[in-house]
Amino acid sequence: MKMVRDSEIKEILGKHKNVAVVGLSHEKTKYSYIVAEYLKGKGYRIIPINPFDEEILGEKCYKSLLEMPEELQKHVEIIDIFRPSDKVMPVVDEAIQIKKKYGTLKAVWMQLGIINEEGANKAIAAGLKVVMNKCMMIEHGRLMEKNENKEFEQIEKKEPAQLQGGVVGVPIQLSDSNFDENVNKYDLVIIDFWAPWCGPCRVISPVIEELSKEYAGKATFAKLKVDDNPLTVSRFGVISIPTIVIMKKGRVADRIVEIVTKNLIRNKIEEHLG
Repeated sequence: MKMVRDSEIKEILGKHKNVAVVGLSHEKTKYSYIVAEYLKGKGYRIIPINPFDEEILGEKCYKSLLEMPEELQKHVEIIDIFRPSDKVMPVVDEAIQIKKKYGTLKAVWMQLGIINEEGANKAIAAGLKVVMNKCMMIEHGRLMEKNENKEFEQIEKKEPAQLQGGVVGVPIQLSDSNFDENVNKYDLVIIDFWAPWCGPCRVISPVIEELSKEYAGKATFAKLKVDDNPLTVSRFGVISIPTIVIMKKGRVADRIVEIVTKNLIRNKIEEHLG
């Protein structure tokens, strides 16, 4: 399978809004739930596919693609797969059946870390577009929220000294050298320990940016790149990322060490406001 181009991914995300999520978990800390919740918040219709649940994200859950009512099968446009790579083929087979029957299904999307070349080639041969080993949330944030990302990237490129005063609604950039000076300025600081090579960090990043705008004037958000700042990483005992450390009046008040939903982070912030 050849590499899918950004223009093709953007077309899929822009034109098609009905998404059947195969392997969607009801657990709010699971990657599939976080991605589906994000997509629903961006206006996509989410159809959960999971044989062990009745309802997820307020939507009726179905045991398989072919157990969806015909009315849903007629309208589903993207199959988003959260299943192990060796479990992809049965999902592709069901997707092809729906494609042949109704013709409205456009794409099979295998999430980050899911690779099945045989399944991809079979889907392509059936007239489906295939995206593999990519996260729908990350790609949506990268391609569909371009203006917000571009603005953030321009701010991020500025020298740390220019950011020490803080920009309302934008995370400040922390380092070993400016950490205490910046953090001690604010009553409540939410720090995202991250790395550019970390897939889960890229999932959390747009959530941090959104919350930074939402809590502008109430809480300060910051990002610290772990590869460049080993002293601070060691000081706070960060051994896995993403890690979010909440500091209140210069002291650690809480931390989150996993991929979590926006609502969970928001609830933690609310606990420490005031």
